[in-house]
Amino acid sequence: MSKAYLFAMFLLAASFTGCIGGDDLEELPTEEDEIIEPVGVDDTAGMPVVEFIGIADEDGVVYLIGSYYDDGYILSYSIESTNPSEDDDYGDYCAYGPGLYLKDGNSTIEAEYDCYPIYRSFFIEICYDLEHVDQTITAKIEDNDGNKASAEYELVEDDFDACEDEEDYYGEVAPIATFFVEKDSSGVYHISVIQVSEQKDLTGFSFFLKDETGSTYVGGNGFGEIAMQMIAGEEYGIDMAYDGYDDQLKSRATNVSNDDGTDYPVHFSDNDRDDKLSAGDQFLVYGEGNSANGPAANGWKLEIQFDASGDIVGTAQFF
Repeated sequence: MSKAYLFAMFLLAASFTGCIGGDDLEELPTEEDEIIEPVGVDDTAGMPVVEFIGIADEDGVVYLIGSYYDDGYILSYSIESTNPSEDDDYGDYCAYGPGLYLKDGNSTIEAEYDCYPIYRSFFIEICYDLEHVDQTITAKIEDNDGNKASAEYELVEDDFDACEDEEDYYGEVAPIATFFVEKDSSGVYHISVIQVSEQKDLTGFSFFLKDETGSTYVGGNGFGEIAMQMIAGEEYGIDMAYDGYDDQLKSRATNVSNDDGTDYPVHFSDNDRDDKLSAGDQFLVYGEGNSANGPAANGWKLEIQFDASGDIVGTAQFF
């Protein structure tokens, strides 16, 4: 055996001896030892997020826009102001369509239940809903796990400068519409517009599908905008007869037309293509039947709202 090999064995043996018998031996950790938490863990993971994006002017209507996100889903939210309107308590809003309407105190919203957000964005019509003074707007959300989040936005008087045409826009008198309702053998309610006292642009109307208790149906598109339109980058509307140039809205019109009531229980057709609510136009509301898979039933109703005033201009009752 070579000297080099013996020397190596000697060093190896010496090193083991020192480890076993040395005074500075480190003990292995036990279960009772404190566990060191890993560095860099995000304590906010899985928490909901809400934020304000800013102010946008869409065709003369000025919105304060916000958005929210959660890895599950947002169960409810509310909007509060430090200086609410003198006429109404704007401390608690519900989302019905792209705008925000009072949960209580508004004749068009009778049911008292949580606000279920449908979109990942919310819009406050600051010219109509708020006093034109400095104020703080607070958005609060809660997710399906009970986690909560909030965000604030400071509105100043200069933010209302874009509301110069507010009186012209919101001072309009609501028209009166009459409907004729019949149900076909496939389970679809056909609601024909018989007469409208004054024609107004479709963009000024919203619809609400309500059950026999008067509660707005929150599944599918039980409420929202009638006219096909883009608001803050998102698509809205139920007009199957849309013939504009926006490919995204064309696709939406096709989806509405092909749906059997599962996702879009309410359809609309602007039959004269005049972009107004007028005689000859028609709504389709889907119940259950051979070619229908919607929620509507006898005792339900469809209400059409004139957004400028908040008035219900016509009601179609299902029998």
